[in-house]
Amino acid sequence: MAEPPVAPVAARAGRSFFVRRDDAMALFEVFLVAAVGTILLVRALLAATGWPQLGGGKIHFAHLLWGGLGMLIAIILFLALQGRLWRGLGTLAAGIGFGLFLDELGKFITSDNDYFFQPVIAIIYVIFMALFFLFRWLGSVKHLSPQMALVNAFDYAKEAVLRDMDESERVKALGLLSHADQADPVVVSLGDMLRAIDVPAQPRTSPLARVKARLANTYAALVGRRWFRRLIVGWFVLLSLLGLLGALLLVSDPSALTFADAGASVSALVSGALVVVGILRGRHSRLTAYRWFERALLVSILVGEFFQFYAQQLGALFGLLVLLLTFITIRYMIGEELKKQAQELAA
Repeated sequence: MAEPPVAPVAARAGRSFFVRRDDAMALFEVFLVAAVGTILLVRALLAATGWPQLGGGKIHFAHLLWGGLGMLIAIILFLALQGRLWRGLGTLAAGIGFGLFLDELGKFITSDNDYFFQPVIAIIYVIFMALFFLFRWLGSVKHLSPQMALVNAFDYAKEAVLRDMDESERVKALGLLSHADQADPVVVSLGDMLRAIDVPAQPRTSPLARVKARLANTYAALVGRRWFRRLIVGWFVLLSLLGLLGALLLVSDPSALTFADAGASVSALVSGALVVVGILRGRHSRLTAYRWFERALLVSILVGEFFQFYAQQLGALFGLLVLLLTFITIRYMIGEELKKQAQELAA
């Protein structure tokens, strides 16, 4: 008896042209770090060598041109080659190129082509902060749609053709597929293919994964100790006191108070107040205290550092590095506390 004809698969509902990558945030971070690092490195090298120029007479090779070359290389890699390796190298080239391009902003917003225009570092800082929040919005995935899950699972399958897939990658791909439409024949076929792939008997453990595991173990061992909690609170109190002391010195002579001084003073006061709230409200919850400390850091980084860079240009870099390292640390600690809460709820 002949089998009945197979009905055509209906068009998938809820299709969208705007499907986000599941690893977009990691690529955005590479781009930002490369761009910021390029600007700092270029300015440091130019300062150390006496601000030389390539070319002579009417000829001048601005490093903006090299930035364009870097972005062109990134475009070629994105257009021509498949695979996460080339995507990562393209992202790196794009970040370096964008940094070289943006470093010469002062020449293009001033009538006299002034590379040393004072507010330019603050403007560049604002651009990077805006990009950070844009990337954070684009890279954060609160709801994994069936279409997004399927498309990103296909990306892992493509990578398996280019190189050996390890077990952790297969687990990620199958985890993505679990959010896709299980009635879709494509989902079923892709799942069968992923399960049939031979993976190495010994899973590869990346250096980054080993570092993350050690950090998690170290934090779990330290967080229960009283001296460690006091150290965290003491560090934020110290940062607040230094900010408040700087604000008091700035406002001690109102006649000499500048726009940048006033902005930095207000930022320091608000940040210090948030730290105090964190100490008072976080006595019975580390996570609550950490979140208030995070808010204080965001005020200092997004508002206070703008005025610092406006007044001091690259002289404010050391303070920013301290704040960024502290912010990275507190974000990591918040993540660990959230993991702990999830484990307690699951138990």
